[in-house]
Amino acid sequence: MKTFQLLKPLPIVRSESEHKYLNTETKQWMSYSTTEVCSELTEEAKENIEKYRLTWQPRGETVHECLQEKMLGSGDIDMGEYQAWVEPLLSHELFTHFEPMAVELMMSIPDKLVGGQLDLLGYDTKTKQIRLIDLKTKGKYSYDIKKRKKDGLIYLEDMDMYWKEPYLTDKQLGCYVQMLKINYDIVPDVCNTIWAYEGKCILNNDQPTKRCEAAWQEAWEKFEAKQELF
Repeated sequence: MKTFQLLKPLPIVRSESEHKYLNTETKQWMSYSTTEVCSELTEEAKENIEKYRLTWQPRGETVHECLQEKMLGSGDIDMGEYQAWVEPLLSHELFTHFEPMAVELMMSIPDKLVGGQLDLLGYDTKTKQIRLIDLKTKGKYSYDIKKRKKDGLIYLEDMDMYWKEPYLTDKQLGCYVQMLKINYDIVPDVCNTIWAYEGKCILNNDQPTKRCEAAWQEAWEKFEAKQELF
């Protein structure tokens, strides 16, 4: 028996060309996105992202769409050329005891003029927790781990492998936590990031909700200060 129903979508849409969000009821455009506020990339890093966009963008979009279809109950999922990423993700143990509450949900923080889109929110029937989840896609695990050896790795006993999270997503998830509070009066019990590699899928250690909220608040204050400066 399902415990939760999917949350009712908000009147929020996104302009893909400008990556800006609009409240179609109030006609209010959001000046910023979650990604924009949380980003601390150098110009060099931004250039590299653009350089490889044709590699990571279709992969990321396809994998996200496949997870969305699974969470919405589709039995016919087109993985395209990204089967090696999608299959480990969709077969992850978490999803054997997970009831989706929201998938690819667009929201906003009106007073900050920030719009964003969470990947997944749901109820973990095993741990009895509401989980807010962000999905990230990466390339080959072997290449990624080679880059991070110097930073120190942790041993994942259940997967018999060494790994270190590529980067922290606390700020981004903290923004979605605030959006859920404002728009739905919901506070997730815990946050997580799922890293989908080619041939592997890794669920990170739980990210405490309060830690994510604090990271978002710090990110917003830094971003706001820059806007005032310029």
